[in-house]
Formats: sequence, C-alpha cells, structure tokens
Amino acid sequence: MKNVDQHELLTRYFSGEATTAERARVETWRQASAENQRVFAELAKIWQDAAPERVLQIPNVDQAWSELSAQLGLPPEAQPVRILEMKKAPQTPTPARKVFWSDRYVWAAAAVLFLAFATILYQYSQKTTGFKTIATAYAQQESIELPDGSIVKLNSGSEIQFPKNFPDSARYVILIGEAYFEVTHDERPFYVNTGNAQIRVLGTKFGIWARDEQTRVTVREGRVSLRALELPPVAAVELAANQMSICRQQNPPEPPQTIDAGQLLGWLEGKIVFDQTSLTEVVAELQRVYNVKIELSDPALGQHTITGSFFHKPIESVLASICLTLDVQYSKPDDKFVISK
Repeated sequence: MKNVDQHELLTRYFSGEATTAERARVETWRQASAENQRVFAELAKIWQDAAPERVLQIPNVDQAWSELSAQLGLPPEAQPVRILEMKKAPQTPTPARKVFWSDRYVWAAAAVLFLAFATILYQYSQKTTGFKTIATAYAQQESIELPDGSIVKLNSGSEIQFPKNFPDSARYVILIGEAYFEVTHDERPFYVNTGNAQIRVLGTKFGIWARDEQTRVTVREGRVSLRALELPPVAAVELAANQMSICRQQNPPEPPQTIDAGQLLGWLEGKIVFDQTSLTEVVAELQRVYNVKIELSDPALGQHTITGSFFHKPIESVLASICLTLDVQYSKPDDKFVISK
C-alpha cells in the first residue's frame, strides 16, 4: 500500500471503499495482536455509532474541519484532535445564543472525531509494527529473507509487505501478485493475507498467485489452510503436498485438486506454465514476464483457454505457439503486439 493518507485508510475500510490491498493491510494489522483487535473493535463501534442512518459521502477532513471551526467561531490554529480534549473537561453550559446544527455539520463533526481518534491509534500501531514493502517490476524477480528467516521469491509485477519485526503472537505478511514461500518452522503461526483470502501455515513450502480478487495456492511440501478473508476459519480448506485450491472473491475456497506442484511452480526455474488458463490471464502474465504490451483485437478472444509451458523462449515464439493452438494470429503495429482472429 503506497501513498495512502493514513487519515482516510480506516474510514475507507469501514465505508467499504478500500481497495483489496488496503483491506488486506487493515486486516493484517487487526489480526497481528489482541491489542490491535481491541482497538479495531473500538473503532468499529465508533464508526457504527457516528454513521447516519442513510449513506452520505464522507467529507474531506480538512475542509470539514475548516467549515466546522468557522461555524463554531474557533481560532484558526485549532486542530481536529482538540475535539478529543473537549470531551475530557466539559464546561457547564452558560446562557448563550443558540447554534442550530444541520445534518451536514453533525456528520462533519462525527467524521472529524472519528478520523482524529483513528489516526492517533493507527499511527501509534504503525510506529510499533513498521511495515516494509518490496515490489518487483515487470520482467524482474527478487528473493527476500523475512525477519524470521523464511525465504520468499517474488515473481514479476508483485508486491509483498511485512513487519520489520514479527510480534510474539504470529507472523503476518501481505501479498499482491505471485510469490513462493519457504517458511521456517516456528511456534508462531505464519499468515499470508491477499486481497480476498488468508493462508495459514506453520512451516512448509508453497506458492501463491493472488490477482483480480482471486487467490490460488499450490503446496509443494507440508500443509496449509486457505480461507476467504472475510469468512471464519471453519470455512477454510486444508491442502497437502501436490494439492491446489482457488478462492474467488469472498466465496469459500474450491475443494483441493491433485496437481503436479513442480510443474505449476515452473516459474521458479524460468518456465511459463498455463493450465487451462484464459487468454486474458495469459496475456496479462506474458506482459509481466516479458515487459511488453499485448492487446486482444476482440475481448471475446479472452475466453479461450491455453494449457502448456514455455521455457526461455522469446515472446514472438510464445505468441506464435499460442496463435497456432487457437487458430488466431498476431501482429506488431508500433510498439505492441495485437492478437486477432
């Protein structure tokens, strides 16, 4: 998660407007400790109590505070967090002119209060955990050693986030894209959160592909569990060596399938492997691996599926094989490839 205003992250999460990466970041922070879970519950209650019965657009915090302070006649230097101080030492009301509050300002005040409170707690938790982010560009891979000694190989066009130091309760990482994990055995459980799913292991070797609200897990050694991020742990499926499962959106994971893990994880050895993969997904993967631009002249072509593997072949050779299989053709106008009927 990059360049996201911390003042808005939790508000976006509770209002349902957070991206998959932002949701995964909040969930990882929430589940990292009992204290974080307590703070999250308090924030959820504040949000529920502050939100109006009808859905309104969350106001811009700075603008809402400026308007609210002007309405109340507060000095310009007053900051949103001063609202918290007002609650500590309430003054005995004295006769004064009445101030009539419209729904607009009631909601603005609630939003400012919530965001001020949420920001203080969230920034405090960020200081105590400290996330590190590593991302790979197209046509790039990278090996990473996590704080516990576990090894992660990050495929092209992917991103991983993890604490600089794992807490005593559990080990959490966030993945967007594709990676292979060799997890060091530890008494602490190891969790991988994607945009829509959570994988739990103790010590094992497995691969994860997580894009477009889908998470695919392939196990090489050991056992892992896979569940939709917003479903309870009882909804998880367990996977053993040479098994795979897919979690689509927030639906329960599919039953385990027996597969050849070495074949499906061929990208670790420089192979590109497709197993009944849609042409739309094939094109996206080839763009990441070769750092080229590929388009379909007709979106309907994306429904075709491909099964096969390619090992250290130039992009032109890969496209020629795919086109021969699907009875289509490709051309290269300008700086991109175009697949057409």
